[in-house]
Amino acid sequence: MKNNFLILLFSLISTGLFSQEYVWSVYNIKVDRVNAGQVVSAMDNYLSKPGNIVDGVTVSLFEIMFASDDNEATHVIAFTGNPDAMNAMYSAGQNDEWQVMMSTFDQLTESEGSGAGRSIHTFNTDAEGPIHHILQLKVDEPDKYENAFKKMWTNVKPDNRITLGQFVSGRKDGMSHYILVSRDDFKDLVTQREWNTKERAAWQTYRKERGDVEIVSTMTRALVKQWK
Repeated sequence: MKNNFLILLFSLISTGLFSQEYVWSVYNIKVDRVNAGQVVSAMDNYLSKPGNIVDGVTVSLFEIMFASDDNEATHVIAFTGNPDAMNAMYSAGQNDEWQVMMSTFDQLTESEGSGAGRSIHTFNTDAEGPIHHILQLKVDEPDKYENAFKKMWTNVKPDNRITLGQFVSGRKDGMSHYILVSRDDFKDLVTQREWNTKERAAWQTYRKERGDVEIVSTMTRALVKQWK
């Protein structure tokens, strides 16, 4: 699978500190910027019509802002929802309108990989932002890491939406997990958080308790349009 630089979507499922979790699938595409508007229009023509989105599924189109040189994708189409809704989407038939949309994709885009997975712990969904910074991780001891993450962000409320999730299919280079942090704008993306004494102590405990973890890659994407 070519340049499988997985990019992940989050959805507004609840408004509490700790949200209901979800499953997802992503399709990375490469499209010339002069043709990007036609891709958006093709998706909008199909997804805006009643009945063409399964209830409980959200579809989002993202543009990649920053990524490593080996990533050739320019955009990401992401689907997210509860397992039953996502299963219904993949079980549904494809109508003529779907074929028209896919014909546009065949003409204007190139596939750059796909993947699927699930979220594990999500916090602070009421601080959703249109920019997403994603760390792709190789975690040696998943249970230890997941427990440490939950403990950390239960005690220290994050500034923005934050999700820990797991790859199920489409991963590469030993990647097992990801962290997604939403940001409001570029300034929010590049500005470092100022930690108080309690937060610094919680961070040090998290680093000690999480086990060995390696950041395989990072990337940043921006929301273009969303349908649900």
